[in-house]
Amino acid sequence: MGRLVGLGLLLMAVAVAVVTIPELRSELAGDGTEGTLTVSSCETHTRTHYGTHRRTTQLEFSCTGNWAAQGGKASYQDVVVKTSARFEAGAKIPVVQADDTFELPEDRAPGKDAAILALCLSLVAFGIFCLLTGFGARNGPALSDSWQRLPATRVTGPVLGGVFALGALAALVCALAL
Repeated sequence: MGRLVGLGLLLMAVAVAVVTIPELRSELAGDGTEGTLTVSSCETHTRTHYGTHRRTTQLEFSCTGNWAAQGGKASYQDVVVKTSARFEAGAKIPVVQADDTFELPEDRAPGKDAAILALCLSLVAFGIFCLLTGFGARNGPALSDSWQRLPATRVTGPVLGGVFALGALAALVCALAL
């Protein structure tokens, strides 16, 4: 059963990476058409988060308007863009069109996608550990027993532990710094 957990972790990491890599490549390459949105209206939405001790309400804005590419190559009407602030009618804001979606340039930061890929690296390392040792099964071996059951423990253990730690640390750095 622990080996199935490992296989599941590997498959999940691969599936998430396959979806995330094209988006990250697009963001890093700067793909997309830059343009300007002329705001016709903005709506305010509230989203409530319930925590263990309190609840918080987050304001979200979506602005609608006409978008025109720089250089006049293309234009679209009634484009909706999620924004972090409310804009007055007639305001002009920079918006990037990428893959039939419209986003603010600051929302295309690659940090979150890079963090997801780094987390996939940790999932791969942990999935391989579970595949090799059977760790993760109900009433299965404990972590310390599984660690001792690794083949070529002196090599495999540090490699898997290092890859897991590197992935977790890289995910943390990417999520907070980029």
